[in-house]
Amino acid sequence: MQHLTSMRECGVEGVDGLLWITRDSGGFGDLTDGPLFDWIEDSKHFMSHVKNFDTVIQAGGNCGMYPRFYKNYFKNVYTFEPDELNFYCLDYNCQGEGYYKYQGGLGDTTEKLAIRKPSDNNVGMHYIVDAPGKIQMYRIDDLNLESCDLIHLDIEKYESKALMGGIETIKKFKPVIVTERALGSEVIIPLGYEMIHRMRMDALFVYKE
Repeated sequence: MQHLTSMRECGVEGVDGLLWITRDSGGFGDLTDGPLFDWIEDSKHFMSHVKNFDTVIQAGGNCGMYPRFYKNYFKNVYTFEPDELNFYCLDYNCQGEGYYKYQGGLGDTTEKLAIRKPSDNNVGMHYIVDAPGKIQMYRIDDLNLESCDLIHLDIEKYESKALMGGIETIKKFKPVIVTERALGSEVIIPLGYEMIHRMRMDALFVYKE
């Protein structure tokens, strides 16, 4: 897979560079747009509501940008990425203790499902579909976590199912939750959550004390 990847300059969160899929032009972004820009602009909003920094669950992991950034703050980083080449980069970029890396998807089942890849030039657009396939699926509740302080999901409209697979964890730890475009709100609002901030791409939910 080395011939499909190359180092890309980062310069954010003390990370000089990240191994990335060379052909990608949308999943990385820059200082003015895309995922890198979103982190710079938005992370301060949701991190300010996190009370403890033991465990974060992040999906999709893509090539490892966000899990790498999160390790600057959290003791344990759980990250999920279904695509083989993306995961290859993620694994390279996220080395050391405290990373729990799963090559698979996050949902409400442990079956193997299919993946769709609508764009060769944006590796952040891959998505899981409810059809038999080769992608191993995981449930948050099956992780049997001792803590959970933040859940950050950007999994291309599969947020609701990932949250359904983590309802008991959410009830127990009441983590801060971030989802793309407020997806999954119908799952967590009945659990006592409210959306308190709408960012460019994501929405921030916190438990109402």
